[in-house]
Amino acid sequence: MFVGVVPVEKLFPFCAVSRTAEDPEKGYQRHLAEQRARRIAEYLDDGNVIPGSIILSAQSAAALKYDGEQLSFAARPRAFLVIDGQHRLYGAHMASTGGVLISVCVLEGLSQEQEVQYFLDVNSTQRGVPRTLQLEIVKFLAEEGSVDEIRVRLFKALNEDPESPLCGRMSADKTVRGKLSHVPFKAAVEPRLNEMPLKSFKFESKVKLLIHFLRAVQRILVDSTNEDTKLSNAAFFQAMFAVFPDVVRRAHLVHGDMKEESIVKVIRPLRDIRWDVHGGTNKKAIAAFAGHLRDLLDAPIAGSEHLV
Repeated sequence: MFVGVVPVEKLFPFCAVSRTAEDPEKGYQRHLAEQRARRIAEYLDDGNVIPGSIILSAQSAAALKYDGEQLSFAARPRAFLVIDGQHRLYGAHMASTGGVLISVCVLEGLSQEQEVQYFLDVNSTQRGVPRTLQLEIVKFLAEEGSVDEIRVRLFKALNEDPESPLCGRMSADKTVRGKLSHVPFKAAVEPRLNEMPLKSFKFESKVKLLIHFLRAVQRILVDSTNEDTKLSNAAFFQAMFAVFPDVVRRAHLVHGDMKEESIVKVIRPLRDIRWDVHGGTNKKAIAAFAGHLRDLLDAPIAGSEHLV
């Protein structure tokens, strides 16, 4: 095994990728996603580097020679087969920046079975960074006052404030059953940060309003289901925040403020949620759930029994 760094243009012409569609008997690699390679090229053109090694299997045509200091090979077509890193290799080749250096790991003397096994080992054991952790570490990059920065701070505040119904019920770095993660929180809350009234509020007031809203929802859930576990349910959380602007606006118009008691009066009709017909976590299911909530909220407008 040889590990080193080489300019991509000195290696790319002599590399090949075995593809199942081109060679069903011998091929094992996936099709190249050109758009993915183009994004890598743009990343490199921005001055970044990709430290992860491209894994190559030297073929007999490569005629590898190592003199104790330098590794040399014959400049022949298909001298190397790419076991892992085809998109990084092709992206580096596509980059407009010249002289892109790539890290390579060259394995010599592999049989086809060993090449396939390495391909399977590498691609079946790699794990991506969980999406919720990606959203959490945005805090180290987000500009102060940006939507990303405010959202991450709100997540932390609602998970730590003893007054928050979600205190201790949120997971910042991984998906945990029964806890709310960054992914549904972002989908639910971020659009509201660009709307009134949250848009105009200072951070502390944003936290207070969200706590008022969540405590009101918690009370309705307990009244309806004798528990509040659904408060941290991803689909319900997103559906509730879809109607959040209408709820707080109505509370202010009818009751003069957006405090917990006023919000409770507005969302009292939600005690009649039909939980049995709402399932699923995809966008269509969440939109249907939100539509059901709107129907319940709009139903009593003609009368005032739920608003006073």
